[in-house]
Amino acid sequence: MALPAATVAVAVDALGHEDVAEIERLFDDTVLLGTPSAQPLAGFDDYRDMCLGWYLGEGRGDVGVARLEGEVSGYALVCADQRSASRRERRAALALVGRLGLLAARGRLDVASRAFYRLRVRDAWTLARRHRHPPAAVHAHLNVRVGRRSGSTTLALVEHIDRRCCLAGERRWYGEMNERRGRRSRALARLGFEIVDVGPNHTLSALLGTDVDRLTVVRCLD
Repeated sequence: MALPAATVAVAVDALGHEDVAEIERLFDDTVLLGTPSAQPLAGFDDYRDMCLGWYLGEGRGDVGVARLEGEVSGYALVCADQRSASRRERRAALALVGRLGLLAARGRLDVASRAFYRLRVRDAWTLARRHRHPPAAVHAHLNVRVGRRSGSTTLALVEHIDRRCCLAGERRWYGEMNERRGRRSRALARLGFEIVDVGPNHTLSALLGTDVDRLTVVRCLD
């Protein structure tokens, strides 16, 4: 499905060495639905590695980095090899659990960190049950800097994902997006996404004090 015309030219480049730190910083700054955590979380480096490690390593060839006015305005992480990504994620998850266990044994795992990881485990378990059979062979994560979320950066990154999907021989891809309940559904429809599953994001709902849903969306390219 064709996208609406972009109003501002955004360059989407392949991942460069200098972009890794920018992507990690943007991930940190937007971890709570566009905002950073109110306080440092124990073991967060390992958590970030669990979320980003495969894409910035084995999957780096499919990463798209959006730039607008000289600034990294967003990124797209694309995966057409779910088995490889899952193996890497499991190893990183074990490393994170080990780190948290060590911190807990030393009495250095604070209340806020305990709550965050407990909620993340609940969300991960729920998502695993819902997605026993993924809706497409390619999945993607898209993150855009606050202030750039309603325009050309998003369109450019979706186009990048479309291209990588086609290069993988596929005509559809899926992703997970979070929304304050009812806020993004119309915008997603305009971008050609079909919402195939909706469930609560327990982590964001609890930490932000409002109802936040995780949307599973599929984009078909035919």
